[in-house]
Amino acid sequence: MSKKSFFIIIFFFILYFIVYSFSYSYSISKELKSNIFRLHIIANSNSDVDQDLKLFIRDNIINYLNQFSFKNKAELIEFLNTHKSEIENIVQKSISEKGFTYSFSISIGTSFFPQKIYSNITMPSGVYDGLQIKLGKASGKNWWCVLFPPMCLIDSTTCELPNESKSILTESINQETYSILTSKSPSYQFKFKIIDWINNLSNS
Repeated sequence: MSKKSFFIIIFFFILYFIVYSFSYSYSISKELKSNIFRLHIIANSNSDVDQDLKLFIRDNIINYLNQFSFKNKAELIEFLNTHKSEIENIVQKSISEKGFTYSFSISIGTSFFPQKIYSNITMPSGVYDGLQIKLGKASGKNWWCVLFPPMCLIDSTTCELPNESKSILTESINQETYSILTSKSPSYQFKFKIIDWINNLSNS
């Protein structure tokens, strides 16, 4: 085999790998985006009291939503749209209870979320739909979690997802995607890194 033929083969192999990687990443990302819904709260500032308020609102929102059961992402979004006034009341009451008079905004839209690691599952970074709450100037550190499947309240000691959450997750996404999120095998970890890298690249 000539040098020229060798480099042509290498070139097409690399090209195939790049195209396959982007195609695979897009497929997994689309699967996640279609079935995952997140919560995103941005604090007024990084002061201790503002960060405490952010977490206080987080707890109140999650405790409210945990009273209900949602079969899928669409059902949760429909609930949030029809119960927006209740969500607004929770945020307003939380702000008042902490002695603040901040304005706030609530919206359902897309945002870029960094990688989220639990003990038994890792969510790749990427653009996801979510409920976004901005407090005051919204210039402080933000907080995020997965509202559907319900992955916001976990064991603070072990960071272990409840079995109910894992069960809903397996019903919401296909087996390949679930394996990407949970498997510790080198091949799946490599695939995950490609997905995470491409998702970060597309956001830059």
